[in-house]
Amino acid sequence: MLGLSTMALAAAAAGVPPVGRAPAPGTGWESVGLLEGYDAPEQRWKPGHRGVDLAAPTGTAVVAPAEGTVSFVGTVAGRPTVSIEVGGGWRTTLEPVEAIVAVGDTVRAGQAIGTVAAGGHCSGRCVHWGLRAGHGRDERYRDPRTLVQDRRPSVLWIDANTPPR
Repeated sequence: MLGLSTMALAAAAAGVPPVGRAPAPGTGWESVGLLEGYDAPEQRWKPGHRGVDLAAPTGTAVVAPAEGTVSFVGTVAGRPTVSIEVGGGWRTTLEPVEAIVAVGDTVRAGQAIGTVAAGGHCSGRCVHWGLRAGHGRDERYRDPRTLVQDRRPSVLWIDANTPPR
């Protein structure tokens, strides 16, 4: 299964977690408040956790995890939600978030987009962060932490005796 396309990753550029800070090298996401990780379903229609839950009490500032354009601000299943198109057909979604941005706004990674609202499946203690592309039968999900992970380019060594430059 392929991850995000190079084009989508380049478009996302310089991502940051939507609440708190990224884990320090050598530590896990639990060190910065991961409550529940991404759990891809076996088939797209089966149960799974299509995002991550990050600890954040109601009122906590939420920032754009990547550069993009706000594509949705509204209510989904009774939860205030913000979605941002991040390139390559991918959009990141955050809920429950009381937005301070509007559809069409361009945001940069780290820019405030709202605050954690009441509601959601972990009401009052987290923000749910997702990443998806497509719609309907073609919709697919990925772990949203891929937006903020180190994306240094791969290095191809000719052989084991050739040191990197």
